[in-house]
Amino acid sequence: MKGLVLGGGLAGTLAAVALAEHCDNVIIVERDRMPSGPEPRKGVPQGRHVHNLMSTGARAIDDLLPGTIDALVAAGGQRIDVPRRLVSYALGTWNRRYPSNQTFVSASRPLLDWTVRRRALDTGRLEYVESTDVIGLAGGADKVTGALVRDRDTKREYELTADFVVDATGRSSATPSWLTDLGLPAVTEERFGAGIGYASRTFQAPPGSDPEFPVVSIASEPKSDRYARGGVLMPIEDGKWMVTFGGLPGGEPPTDEDGFMTFARNLSHPLLADLMASALPLGPVAGYRTADNRRLRYDLIRPWPEGFVVVGDAASAFNPVYGHGMSVAARNALSIRNGLRRHGKVAGTARIIQASVTSGGLDAWQLAVGQDTRSQERLEGRTPDLKSRLLYAYTDRMARVARGRQDLFALQMDVYTLTAPAGRVFSPQAVLGTLLGPVDPPVLEPPLTAAEQRVFA
Repeated sequence: MKGLVLGGGLAGTLAAVALAEHCDNVIIVERDRMPSGPEPRKGVPQGRHVHNLMSTGARAIDDLLPGTIDALVAAGGQRIDVPRRLVSYALGTWNRRYPSNQTFVSASRPLLDWTVRRRALDTGRLEYVESTDVIGLAGGADKVTGALVRDRDTKREYELTADFVVDATGRSSATPSWLTDLGLPAVTEERFGAGIGYASRTFQAPPGSDPEFPVVSIASEPKSDRYARGGVLMPIEDGKWMVTFGGLPGGEPPTDEDGFMTFARNLSHPLLADLMASALPLGPVAGYRTADNRRLRYDLIRPWPEGFVVVGDAASAFNPVYGHGMSVAARNALSIRNGLRRHGKVAGTARIIQASVTSGGLDAWQLAVGQDTRSQERLEGRTPDLKSRLLYAYTDRMARVARGRQDLFALQMDVYTLTAPAGRVFSPQAVLGTLLGPVDPPVLEPPLTAAEQRVFA
């Protein structure tokens, strides 16, 4: 069997690895020239910003490519136990650094992509066709048999045939029009949120700083900040910190040096500004604007063509502030591998896999849409309906109580890292803990250890 993947980013590479278990060879078509090392590339414009691989995504990648996360850590990436290595300010208090129940994997996006790509190529079944655009699908409404491509250098157009094709071309995917060209019905598109602007800068951590310095997160103050402005510091490879700020339209972080620092000072707490002042900037501020949350319901199209699946941002794209995109892409790849394992090449396999792709991103979708709907209501000055007000009151109380209740904080971390379904916040355990209230008193000062406070010396 021959496999074909459209798009060579993280989602496409992992999808190709999933296909390689069932195919003699897999071709990955990529519009960029792939770098020979951990370097930025044009096709990943968000690559200069914070990326957080959740526990569930890390497990999925290691399931597909055993040893990859260890290789990433050996190359300098960080395996961050949370909440032990989390310092988070929200709702007027800091979190307690309870014993960890989940993990973040932190690295620059170029290092992460390069590590995964290198190990994927080691399988010996993957081949990149670079500097090539995909201009259409081959086949018909009943089956996709390949893709029409154009070489960017020679402008030559030709067809690549395959038994199984995966679209991983991201938000810019043209699959909706390609499918209608094949005679299939239009796909239903769901969109929520106002979009977000964010800006990032990389720093060299101060000499002598703790090698296990925590993630530092400053959330917006929901009652006074209609633009949902916040920020995060993530330790990455080579003793560096990456700092990203975000805000809704009208409250986006500036990309000039002074404006970037002023934005940090004006957040609900100035800790990130203090940390940046102690560190050495390694380059200019990079800005980026992204659209709203978008989900394309390919799982609802009937009939669905055999031999074709859409994954990653091409299927569901989330607000990047929540850090779920890479983990969902890894889950999507598992859907491909496991679907082919269970069903092989029988009729209907692609449709089953596509349904699994949609369900695999459902928790991330619910979390992003729920939070962004509330943010958009504040931005536009709209009063939520009664059902929403009751929901917000419950989740706000849970968030406050969790900062002084270990079992509830652990449950929230399970949900946030996509390890537990979003509905778990309404479980009897969660409701009881929320009603009983906090066990520990509030933390009113940043919970940095003596070793971590040395950065201010």
